[in-house]
Amino acid sequence: MSDILLVSFALVLALVGLKRWSRARLPFPPGPSGYPIVGNLFNIPSELQCEKYFEWSKKYNSDIIYLSVLGSPIVVLNSYKAVNDLLSARSSLYSDRPVSLMLNELLGWGRLLSFSPYGQVWRTRRRAFWQEFNPQRAYNHRPRQLRHSRDLLRRLLEEPKRFLHHIDYTLSASIISTVYGLDVKHEHDPNVEHAEKTLVQFREAAIPGNFIVDHLPFLKHMPSWMPGAGFKAYAERVRPDTATMREAPFKQGFDLLLEGKGKPSLISRSLARGGYSIDSHPDQELIEDVAWAAYVGGAETTHIVLTTFIAAMLLHPEVQRKGQEELDSYLGSRLPVFEDLPHLSYVYAIMLESLRWQSVTPIGVAHRLTTDDEYNGYLIPKGTTIFINVWALLRDDERHPDPDTFDPERFSINGKVNPNTLDSNPNFGFGRRICPGRFFAMDSLSIYIASILFCFDITKAKDVQGREIEPDIRHATGVSRPIMPFECSIEPRSAQAVTLIHDSELA
Repeated sequence: MSDILLVSFALVLALVGLKRWSRARLPFPPGPSGYPIVGNLFNIPSELQCEKYFEWSKKYNSDIIYLSVLGSPIVVLNSYKAVNDLLSARSSLYSDRPVSLMLNELLGWGRLLSFSPYGQVWRTRRRAFWQEFNPQRAYNHRPRQLRHSRDLLRRLLEEPKRFLHHIDYTLSASIISTVYGLDVKHEHDPNVEHAEKTLVQFREAAIPGNFIVDHLPFLKHMPSWMPGAGFKAYAERVRPDTATMREAPFKQGFDLLLEGKGKPSLISRSLARGGYSIDSHPDQELIEDVAWAAYVGGAETTHIVLTTFIAAMLLHPEVQRKGQEELDSYLGSRLPVFEDLPHLSYVYAIMLESLRWQSVTPIGVAHRLTTDDEYNGYLIPKGTTIFINVWALLRDDERHPDPDTFDPERFSINGKVNPNTLDSNPNFGFGRRICPGRFFAMDSLSIYIASILFCFDITKAKDVQGREIEPDIRHATGVSRPIMPFECSIEPRSAQAVTLIHDSELA
């Protein structure tokens, strides 16, 4: 019997060794040739990386592209098939995150759910986040979302030229109220302004390759005064901003709850679970982290899609008119509410197309492979950083014919929203790392878009001579892709719309 066990054990070892040997002989996926030591460090463009990766995908006739930077392997996925085959079907291997020393450690973003390594800590926080933002809990948030949509209408009516500021400020106010139960000042709220400042720092640090310490980790031990250690001096200066964004609104909301003055919110519901008293709750740090994740996600992404919607209506007045006709026909003479959305299929399709038309994060948030893997005859080595070319996926002309055209009809079947398109936008990620706040985001976008379309006409701005100004729609480059400031005219559609806005409830 022992001989059989020994032989079986030897066979297993031989098979494992053979598998490793065969994998070691596999080639890496195709990609541009690099240089000794630095690899492809100088091949990676500083701007429009998504377009270059897509170009390489066509050049090498491969939907996966391989790069190496200072010995660190990188793979870029350029098709839905590759993304689903790896990040969804093999999600247990591809759900980790690479560690950015600058972002995670030096700037203090490592506790953010989006960047946490895959493991029990991440699962616990993800589960707590999902408890608050799953579709069945949507009704908890809708009163505040509706209230802030009405606030945006008032702001647009009073100062239409500041529409970009109003969108950013209102969405930030909405998420702060939802998460922490805090009231936000009409202007110059310290939490909103601090978040705007900190997110600028975040976007800069999140750009792959922007800081040399991410490729040469030993540099983190350099004193900040040494030549070449400017990144460390920068980190020491801005790290407190990250901590303030995470801690300050949580403490404010927590203190109000202790005083009995708190309002229903993510933190109030989370602290009420388990039968603990608020001041002795064992999961305060976990709840703080979950609240911060919701705060950052809500403040950083939804405003990009809403400004994309404004630009799309400016460039496609026929889409705007069709959406307004549907709203007028169904609503008559009242502002939209959430119960109306299932009956506004074309308006909902406008929201979905606003998500698709421009990528929020062109190359997504990186994944990390935790063991050697084989795909289509190629070796993807352990530790590889995996990027999703979201920009390329949204331009897949088989799935999205004529992808550069803004066409809500692509989401419709027989005049109704295609149910297969409701939870498949690559802006929200894939696999176990798919955004758990996506339903909240789509709720916010839907009610804001319906409200704006019902009340306002979005047209070309005019100069002092009354001549139309052709819109100049351009996008910033970086980890996210917001639209650069542009001019347009936002005018109420009727006197009735003005009255409805003035009469709308804000309480």
